[in-house]
Amino acid sequence: MRISAIVSIAAATLALSLTPASAQTIYTGGKTGAYFSVLCPALVDGLRTEGFTPKCQETTGTLDNINKLLADPTGIAFVQGDAYANWAQANPDQAKKLVTIRDDLASEGVYFVSKNQTQFADVVRLITRIKIVLPPQTSGAAQTFENLKKVLPQVFAKVDASQITYTDSAAKAVDLALANDNTLALFVQLPDPANELFKTIVEKKGHFITLVARALLSQKVGGENVYTLETRPVASAGLIKSALEVTTIATPITIIAQSTENIPDQGNARVNHDDLIKIIKSTPKEKLLPKSGPTASLFNRAFTATKETATSLVDKTEAAIKDIAK
Repeated sequence: MRISAIVSIAAATLALSLTPASAQTIYTGGKTGAYFSVLCPALVDGLRTEGFTPKCQETTGTLDNINKLLADPTGIAFVQGDAYANWAQANPDQAKKLVTIRDDLASEGVYFVSKNQTQFADVVRLITRIKIVLPPQTSGAAQTFENLKKVLPQVFAKVDASQITYTDSAAKAVDLALANDNTLALFVQLPDPANELFKTIVEKKGHFITLVARALLSQKVGGENVYTLETRPVASAGLIKSALEVTTIATPITIIAQSTENIPDQGNARVNHDDLIKIIKSTPKEKLLPKSGPTASLFNRAFTATKETATSLVDKTEAAIKDIAK
C-alpha cells in the first residue's frame, strides 16, 4: 500500500510539473457567441508556437469579463469596445488597473432595426415617443445604449425609462421590434450574413437604420476611436438578388489585461504576462484570426465607409438634431 501511495504521489507531482507555467485564462462570452467560439480559439492557436496555452472561458459578456479579469491579474479578456468605454468612464479608479492590448482584430456593428422606421433622422425626431427594445441589462447592447446616452445626450438622454423594454436576448428584442410600429431593437453583432439574427430581419423585411453622429465618431478612449463608420454585408447575394449591405457605426472587439505591474514579482508570472502582452501586440493580425471555415471571410477585408458616405450621413443626423433643439 505504501508503494502504491508513493507512486500516486509521484504521478500527481509529475502531472503538476507538466502543467504549463504560461497557462492563462481568456475571458470571452457565451458559448454560441463569436468571442468564445471564433475569436478565442484563433487567438489560442496563434499563441501556441510562443509557448502559451491559454484556455477560453465562457462568461456572460463584457461586464462579466471585466470583473473576472480584475480578480485574475494574469488573465486576458475580450470586451466590446463601447461597453468597455462606458464602464471605464463610470469606474475610473478600477480602469487604471487595465490596459488595452489590441483593438484592431475585428469590430461589431451597432444595429437599430425597425418594422416601419427607416431613417435615423426620423428616429431623432420621434425620440420621445419611440419604443426601444434591448437585450438584458447586463448585455453589451445595453451598455452601448448607456454610452449613447452619454455621448449623444441631446438625442438618447431624452428617452424615458418607460420607453425601454429589456428582453432575454437580441433575438427576442428583434422579434418585438419587427412586430410593432415605431419600435426599435438595438443589438451589437459581428456582421455575418449566415447569422440567424440577420436572416430573420431580412426574411421579415425589417429595416436596418444607419446609426451615426459626429459626436459618436469623435469619441475616443486612450486616444483610440470608440466607433468607426462601416459598410458591411448582412445578407449574401443569391441567384436573383444582390447582397444587402448596411452602413452603421461599429465598435472594436478589444483585448484587455491587467497592467503587468499588478502581478507580484515572484516566479515567472510577471515576465510571462509581459511577454504575452508584447506578443499579442506585435503578432501580425492574420495570425490571430480564423484562417479557414465559414467565418474566416468576415475578417479578410476592410469595411470602412467612404468619406463621401460618412459626410452625407453625418450631415443628415446633425440637421435632425439641430431641428429638435429649436
